[in-house]
Amino acid sequence: MSPSLFFAAIFCGGCFLLFVGCADAIEEWEWKRLTRKRLPKLRSGKAFEAAIAKSVDPPAESPKADVPKHPNRWKGWRSVMVQSIKDESPDCRSFVFVPRDGEPFPPFLGGQYLTVRLNDPATGKHVSRCYSLSSGPDEPHYRITVKRVPGGTMSNLLHDTIGVGDQIEIQPPKGKFHYSVDESQVRDPQPLNLIAAGIGITPMLSMMFQSLNERSDREVNLFYQVRNAIDAPFLTPIREIARMLEETTGVRVHLWFSQPEDDDLQPGDTVGRLSAEQIVDRLGHHRGEYLICGPDVFMNAIADGLVECGAAADRVMFESFGGKSKSAGALAVPACDPCADDAGTDASESDDSVGWSVTFQNSKKSASFEAGMDGLLDVAESLDVEVDSGCRSGDCGACVCRLVSGQVKYAESPECDVEDDEVVLCVAKPVSEVVIDA
Repeated sequence: MSPSLFFAAIFCGGCFLLFVGCADAIEEWEWKRLTRKRLPKLRSGKAFEAAIAKSVDPPAESPKADVPKHPNRWKGWRSVMVQSIKDESPDCRSFVFVPRDGEPFPPFLGGQYLTVRLNDPATGKHVSRCYSLSSGPDEPHYRITVKRVPGGTMSNLLHDTIGVGDQIEIQPPKGKFHYSVDESQVRDPQPLNLIAAGIGITPMLSMMFQSLNERSDREVNLFYQVRNAIDAPFLTPIREIARMLEETTGVRVHLWFSQPEDDDLQPGDTVGRLSAEQIVDRLGHHRGEYLICGPDVFMNAIADGLVECGAAADRVMFESFGGKSKSAGALAVPACDPCADDAGTDASESDDSVGWSVTFQNSKKSASFEAGMDGLLDVAESLDVEVDSGCRSGDCGACVCRLVSGQVKYAESPECDVEDDEVVLCVAKPVSEVVIDA
């Protein structure tokens, strides 16, 4: 982690406004104006005492409730500029995006993601992927933090070809992976428990910033599983958050190291692998919301374990892009109700899409929808029809195309914006012959 990294905080109107950045972005965060004079108040706990006094009455309704209808929200792709780039670990790099057209970005909910699109010079085709936002929802920019994946087309394109000043296309923030806005506004909210492994820390940072901006008196527990200090993105600012705010706010940081190097550990750190049992034991309760992000095996084990330890299944949540997990709290299960297997559904009812002809008008290619396909995107890929894709769960909107003719069905309504004459290919199944504008 660069020594130029800093953490800045300001108390305003009973809330903490938090910023994480680096000293080479002084103008962006205006840290000289916001820090120095304000930090002593945060350390003293005066801001926390004021927030507690105000908590006799419920907090005012949060504007975050209107995020989906914000007037600055756009539809489709938007060209933005890369303002800054920073390595958070040897294989994780942050990209900060700012508007090119002068129109401010709309706010988002901590935990949501951006769909990013680039042109792959090797193939001449567009590539799109979804990345959780790692910036605070109230910041004027969007930030994603991308881990380089061996063989991963988009992550390697971002790491190897994108520089400061370059343009990139994004869609507006989307996703259902965020804590309850209603819960955050009640007089005595339940604890917010954020559980991350590795690059899964990115949405947790965003959610923690949002919670602290809304109120400082809520209990927030951040559990972070890492290999060692070098391979842990954002470890330095997280330690700084813990050092500065654990005694004067409801924030608590819990760090687990599976393979620590010399001098990695500090008082309170734990060696080993995080488990649900250890989480509940450390908390001393199983109350509140639990949001989990990390490798699939990690998320499934923690989610199932928390429910076994007494956590309410409807308060456990994780999201795996394109995944099909049936574990408690699973989101992003493409076109499928997690409980459908136990609902006694007649198998023949799920086969009425099989056999219908699917035609891609521009490509002049056709094929039948086959058993085992999740959506029309599978047909497109089988024909090598070029179609953007991202989440494969009906959330990001990358694969939306015009429906020329025919009818489709959705097991669940898509989360993305879609007009009456459009179709979300990844989760749509045909119920007649269909023609797609692709």
